[in-house]
Amino acid sequence: MRLRTFSTAAEFLDVAGSTLYVGEARNSLLLGIALRLLDGHRYGDEAPFLACVEDSERLRAIAVRTPPHNLLLAAEEGEGRLDALRPVADHLADRCTALPGVHGRVDVANAFAALWEKETGAISRTGMEQRLYRLTEVTQPKSVGGRSRWAASTDAVHLTDWAGAFIGEAVPNDPKSDVEAMVERAIEAQSLLVWEDGDLVSMCARSRPTPHGASIGLVYTPPALRGRGYASACVADLSQRILDSGKAFCTLFTDLSNLTSNAIYQRIGYRPLCDFREIRFSEVAIREQEA
Repeated sequence: MRLRTFSTAAEFLDVAGSTLYVGEARNSLLLGIALRLLDGHRYGDEAPFLACVEDSERLRAIAVRTPPHNLLLAAEEGEGRLDALRPVADHLADRCTALPGVHGRVDVANAFAALWEKETGAISRTGMEQRLYRLTEVTQPKSVGGRSRWAASTDAVHLTDWAGAFIGEAVPNDPKSDVEAMVERAIEAQSLLVWEDGDLVSMCARSRPTPHGASIGLVYTPPALRGRGYASACVADLSQRILDSGKAFCTLFTDLSNLTSNAIYQRIGYRPLCDFREIRFSEVAIREQEA
C-alpha cells in the first residue's frame, strides 16, 4: 500500500476524481469539498490534507481534511479496508496531528478509529449517526401556507441568528465558524432559500455542487413554528430548483436520532443511500516526535 499526498485540489482530483465520480452521490461530501477547494474556497488557515492510498491495481482509500474539521474518508468495502486505512493513520500520527474526529461510512469510520486508538492512545466515542439521502424526483407537500424566495441582503441579520441556532442544535461539535460571513456568501450566491408565511418561517441552503448534483443543508425552522410543514415545503422547493437547473439529484445528511426530519425528507422524495458515522477523539499527546 502506498500513500500519496497532494498539495493542490487539482492534483488530488486528477488521481482520485475518477473514483469519486463513479459514486458521485455517495461521495458528495468528499467530492463537493474537493471541488470547492479547486475553486479557491478556504476552510481555515491551515492547508488541507488531501491523500489517497493505492496499490499496484487500484485506489483503495481516499482522505480529505480541512483543518480544524474532521478527517473525511472513503474506502473500498470488504476486509481490505483496514490495510487501506493504515497508511493514513500512520502518516497523521507521525506528524503529531491533533485529529478531532473522523467521518465516513460506518464500517470505514469504525476501522479508522480502531487504528487511531492504537496509534495514539486516543479514546473514541460516537458523535453522530447519520444517513445520506438522495432525491431524483420531488413530491411536493400539500396545504402548506406561504411561499419561497431567495434570501435577500435585508434578511442577513435574521438568518445569521437562525444559522447560529442551527449550528448549536444540529452540529454542536463542529469548530466555530464565522456565521455572519457564511450567510452573506450564501445570500450573494443565491443559494439560501427562505420560506415566508407573512414573516420568515424557515430556511435551507444549497451547497457543495458536483457535476450532476448538489447538497442541501442549513435546514432550520424556529422551534415555535415547527410542525406546520414549513421545512418540508422549503426543502422540497429548493430540491426542485436544483433539479430544474439541470442537476440529476440532490443529497442531504440527517441525524438518525431525529426521527421527524428523517420522516419528512422521505415524504418529499429522499431515499436512503448510505449510513455514515462521525467518531470523536479525545485530546491526547499524539506520538512523540523523534529527537
